[in-house]
Formats: sequence, C-alpha cells, structure tokens
Amino acid sequence: MKIRIKGDSIRLRLSQSEVAEIGAGNKVFENTHFSDSVLGYVLKSHTDLTPVKAFFQDNQIEISINHTVANTWANSDQVGVTSSEEVKPSILIEKDFQCLTVRPGEDESDMFQNPNTVC
Repeated sequence: MKIRIKGDSIRLRLSQSEVAEIGAGNKVFENTHFSDSVLGYVLKSHTDLTPVKAFFQDNQIEISINHTVANTWANSDQVGVTSSEEVKPSILIEKDFQCLTVRPGEDESDMFQNPNTVC
C-alpha cells in the first residue's frame, strides 16, 4: 500500500493482493520508520453507513471503508473510492496500476494491469 499526503488530502494506492484483502473484510497496513518513532497507516473495513472515514491517533493514520463498498470495489473494474466532500482530510483509495515505463528495482508483479498504453 502506498500513501500520498498533500495538504488535507490522502491518497492510498493498493496492489491486487491488498485490494483482495480489503474486499474480504481484512485490513492492510504499512509502517514508515523514523529514527526513534514509527508512522503507521492502516486501511480496514467498517459496517456503518459512512463510505470512507479517517482518524489519526498514536502516530497512526487509520482509514476505513464501508465493507459493502469495499467488496463492490474489489470485485469490479472500479478504480477508486472517495470520501464525501464533508470529510477532512479528503480520502481517495484506488487500485495501483503498473507503470508504462520500466523502473529498475521496482517489483510491479502485484500491481493491476495499466489500462493505458502510453503515458
């Protein structure tokens, strides 16, 4: 899972196996280590009616997606899911596509096939 934060927006990009985990109701997480602390970020599903929501506590960003929404997204060609406009920060969760140009040292074997053919 990759994370991009810019101002009041968070974008998560997930590999095929991570999307399958979320679609099955499981969580996925990553940690970024600093010299003496860790920033964690986790994506999990929930059962309330809010499509997407986010919290930050104890050095961890927790984003959750409604289980039905996650399952539909995981089992379709839908690329992404977004939070409502009222949610801060705004959240975009999307499938991660293979790059169109080869980048040495990057394993993209678990990424989704890119629907584009040129940059």
